[in-house]
Amino acid sequence: NALLSLNAEEKLDLFPVGGLARFGRKLGLGLTQAQERTQWLVEQVVGHGTLGKGLMPLHQALTNSGLPVDQALNLIEKYVDKTEAHNAAGLMRREVYKGFSRAYLLKDEAKLADFLTHDFVEMPFQVRPSRQDLVLGLFKVLMEVFRALKIPVVVAFDQLEDLLLARRSDDAHKTAETFFAGIVQVMHQIDGLCFLIFAERGLWNRFVPSLDGYIQDRLNNPVHVPGQGTIKALRLEVPSVELVRRVIEARLSSLSPDVREFNLDPLYPFTEEQVRRIAQTEPTLRDMLQQCRHLFDHLVYGQESIEPIPPAMTPSRPTESERPTESHSELNHRIGLTSPSDLDHRRELASPSELPSDLDHRAGTESASELQTEPVNRLVEAASPASVEVMASPDVPPVGTELPCVPSSGPTSSSGLSTQQMMEIWAQEHRSALRKLQPDGALTGATRELQAALGTFLQICHEHGVKVGPWRLQHTVAEYTFGEHPTYGVMSIAHWACKDAPPWKVGLGLFLAKGAGKPKDLEIKLSSMGSEPSVIDHLILLRPEDDLTLTGKSKTIWAEAEKKGHHARLEPMSLEELALLYSFPRWLASVKEALPEGQPLPNLADLIQDTCEKLLEQVCMPIQN
Repeated sequence: NALLSLNAEEKLDLFPVGGLARFGRKLGLGLTQAQERTQWLVEQVVGHGTLGKGLMPLHQALTNSGLPVDQALNLIEKYVDKTEAHNAAGLMRREVYKGFSRAYLLKDEAKLADFLTHDFVEMPFQVRPSRQDLVLGLFKVLMEVFRALKIPVVVAFDQLEDLLLARRSDDAHKTAETFFAGIVQVMHQIDGLCFLIFAERGLWNRFVPSLDGYIQDRLNNPVHVPGQGTIKALRLEVPSVELVRRVIEARLSSLSPDVREFNLDPLYPFTEEQVRRIAQTEPTLRDMLQQCRHLFDHLVYGQESIEPIPPAMTPSRPTESERPTESHSELNHRIGLTSPSDLDHRRELASPSELPSDLDHRAGTESASELQTEPVNRLVEAASPASVEVMASPDVPPVGTELPCVPSSGPTSSSGLSTQQMMEIWAQEHRSALRKLQPDGALTGATRELQAALGTFLQICHEHGVKVGPWRLQHTVAEYTFGEHPTYGVMSIAHWACKDAPPWKVGLGLFLAKGAGKPKDLEIKLSSMGSEPSVIDHLILLRPEDDLTLTGKSKTIWAEAEKKGHHARLEPMSLEELALLYSFPRWLASVKEALPEGQPLPNLADLIQDTCEKLLEQVCMPIQN
C-alpha cells in the first residue's frame, strides 16, 4: 500500500538514478525506470511475480530492487502516519504497525514489546481513557490487525475439572461463574476471538445448567466452520483400534530398526489382542501409550514400571486393596459366603454399621421386604406432585455430548416433559420389566440385555455428571468382551475418580448363572483380571440376593483368585433392583420419543441419583465400612 500510494516524484526519490542521469530528473528522465522497479517490487511482495513461483522473501525483494531496508521501513512509517486516524485506536494501530515492521525488517522486537507491555499507557491522548479502556482498546486493535491478515487467534482453557467441581460450595461456584461470565464479556467486546474449553463431558454437562441463562446461550453459540457446517461442540472420542495400532507401530519402529531383517511383526513384542484390549479400555491415547510402556517393560525386561500409589494419593474412602489381609472366614463373612438362614439372621440383628453390602446404611429398623420394594417406592414418591423440582434456567442447546443436557424442567417448561412425567414413565417401564423378569429362568435369559442396560446406565451417568459422594465417572466402556463365551465373557468398565486421587478402573459384570453354569460364569468373569495388560483394578459382580452364597467349586475359584491378588466383590441385588436396571434403556428411549422433535434431553443427574442411589453405591469403587 505504501508503494502504490507514491506519486512520480516520490518514486524517483525512492529509486534515484545515478551518474549524469541525475541532471535529467527535471526533464522527467528516469521516471519510467523508477515506476517499473516500484511495480516489480509490488508484484514480488504480494506474490504475483514470476509465473509458477511463490512469494519472494521481502528481504530478498528489497535487495534485488536496490531499496535499502531502513528506507523501506521509513516509507512504511510515513504511510502509516499519513493514513491512520488520530483517535485512540488509530494511535495504537500506528505503533502496532510500526512495531511489527521494525521487528520483521530490522529483527528488532524491543520497540513492539515495550509498547505492548507498558508504552501504550503513555501515549499522547487528548482525552485520557481509563486503564481498563486502554487494555480493551489494545486488544481490539490487535484483533483488527490479525483479522485483516487472516491470522486466527484461539484462546484455549484445558483441565477445568477443578473449576467445574467448584459447585460443592457457594463461594467456589461464584468464582467459577465469574470466570465464564468474563469469557462471555470478552466475546461481546472483542470480535474474532475463538475460545476452546476442554473439560470432562460429565462435569461440563452437570455444571453448565447451573449458570445464568445469558452465559449458557453464549457458551452454546454455534460457530460456522467451512466444510464442517455449524458446530456447537466437538466431542473428542477415543481413537479407533486401527489408529492406535498405527501409532504403536510407529513408536516401535524407532526402537526396533532390525524388525524387517528378522521378519517380525511390526507390533512385536505386543500381540494384536493386547493392542485391541488397550485401545478398547483406555480413555485417551496418552493412557494407551502408558499402558504399552508398562507392558513393554513387563514383556522385555520382566518387570513392571508401575509404581505404587503413595499414601497421600490414595482415596479418602477405604478400598479393597487398602484393607488388611483377612482370613478365609473373615472373607466369607464379608462377601456373604454364609447360608441363607445366617444371612436372614444378620439382617434382623445387625446394627447399621454391620449390615451386609446388600442393605442400605440408613437404619436397621426396616425389614428385608420393605427394603426390597425400595426402588418401586422411590419411583412412586418421586412421581408425586410434591416432589417435583422446577428449574428456572431456560433450555439450551447441547454442549460436548451426543446426548445434550439442559436443566430439568417443571410442567410449564418448553422441554415438553416435567420431572414428574419422566418419573411416571420410568415407574411404568419398571413395572413392565418386573413382570418380564419374574418367571423362572427369565433373569438368566436376560443376562445380555441386563449387561447392555448396565453399560447404557453408566454411559448416561458419565454424560450427565452423576456422582457418588466425592467420586465421579471419568470414563466408561459400555461393553467389553473377553474370552470365548458369548454371554459370560462380557462386562462394563467404569473409571471412578475423585479429587487428589488416581482413577480406579472397575469392571462390572452380571453374575447370573445358576446350577452347573455358576462356576463357569464366575471363572470367566474372574479371568478378566488376569489379562496382560490389566484392564481393571477391581471387579464387581452383581448377583441375585437369593443366591449369593458361593459353595463347592465356585468357592474354590473365588479363593484361588484371592490368592493371586485379584480384588473383587459380590454385590447382592433384588429382583426389583435388577428390573430397575433392565427398564433404564426402555425408559430412556420413551423419554426421547416423548420430547418434541429436535429437543435435547434434560440433565438427568439429579433424577438418576435420587432414583438409583443404592445402585450407584453398588457399582462405585469405594467400599462402605
